[in-house]
This record gives sequence, C-alpha cells and structure tokens, in this order.
Amino acid sequence: MNVYEEKQARKLERFEELAHKNKDLSNSSYERSRKLGDMIPFGQPILVGHHSERGHRRHIEKINNEMRKSVDAGNKAEYYKNKADNIQNSNVISSDNPEAVNLLKEKLERLENKRKQIKEANKKARAEKKEQMPAYILANLAGNIRTVKQRIKHLERIEEIPEINKEINGVTIKTSKEDNRLRLYFITKPSEEKRTELKHNGFRWSPYNSCWQRQISNRAIYIAEKLVTKQEG
Repeated sequence: MNVYEEKQARKLERFEELAHKNKDLSNSSYERSRKLGDMIPFGQPILVGHHSERGHRRHIEKINNEMRKSVDAGNKAEYYKNKADNIQNSNVISSDNPEAVNLLKEKLERLENKRKQIKEANKKARAEKKEQMPAYILANLAGNIRTVKQRIKHLERIEEIPEINKEINGVTIKTSKEDNRLRLYFITKPSEEKRTELKHNGFRWSPYNSCWQRQISNRAIYIAEKLVTKQEG
C-alpha cells in the first residue's frame, strides 16, 4: 500500500474500533438505566416531605444520567460508523488521495455530461410540449459542478507549493506532499498555551508521526511560520 492507503487503513481500523466501543457503552448505559428504573414501582410518585424523597430524587437522577450517557455514546457510535463508511465509499474523493485531482476531473466530466443530457432532454420536451425535468435538478448539478471545480483549483494550487524542510526556533517545518500534510516537529513538548494556539489554528497532534500537522496550503505555511517564530525560548 502507498502512504495514503496505509493512512486510510489505520483510520478505518480506528473508526471501527471507536464505533464498536461507543456502541457497547451505549448499550451498557441503557441497560443500567433500565435496571435502575425497574427498582422503582411503576407510577410511584416522589413523596415530598417523606424521608424517602432525597433518595428517590437521587435514584431518578442516576437513571437520567445513564440514559444521557447511552444517547451520547450512541450518537458517537453513529458518527464513527459514518466516518468508517465514508472511507470505504468509492464515491467519496479525499483531498489526501494522491489521485484526487484526476478523480475530481473525471467526476467533473461526468457531471457536465449529465447536465448537457438533461438540457438536451428538456429542449426536446419543450418542443414536444412534454413535461421537463424539474429546475432544481439542474440547479443542484450546477452547485456540484462549481464545488468540484473549486476543489480542483484548490488542489492544483497545493501542487504548486514547493517542498519545505526548514527550522525556526528549534521547530522543524516540513511539508509532505504525498499525504497532503504540513508538519511541525518540536524538540520538546510545547506549553499548554502553545498547544491551544496550535489547535485554534487547525493543527492536530499526530501520535503516529509524532508531530503537529494540518492539511497543506499557503495560509497553513504562513500560520506555521508565525506560530513558531513566537515559540518560547
């Protein structure tokens, strides 16, 4: 596998693991909530002023907490399942894919051909006084075509960015065109303030690469140089 395929395989494994973990957590929290609920007789009201009131309210709070945990974990499980499904979906073109520009150009050609066919069909339908394809279909196609063109233009600009491998204040700034990443290698762990600043500017810690990274762009390079210029010490 190439670098992109290896990264996708790691992400797929991780997302599937997180989806399974959160699904189990959702199920166990739901089961705990149900069992706690079974301990209260059906329809039993809170006896205000009775010595049991405080315990009854705490018990209900536990039931609600477990149910909230179940719902939250269920939502996370669905989120990670969708991310795993997207990785396996051949129709999804990732910007990290080294073939992204070619794949997007192929997609653009298919979309433009489809729009041309619909326009020709509508022209024929008008001449024959038949029902035409709804206008929103062409509008949606136009929006998709515009988006694909913008992505192609953006990725082609990235291809023009030269490879970078330099050091500023002890921090190495390096581009990896192969997997579309700008990386920052710190000699020592950045301060909490610096880590927060990195996160606010789109950088994320990569345990696999032992660096802070984000997708390549001219702006990303500008931000990175500005951040490390202010690096402590």
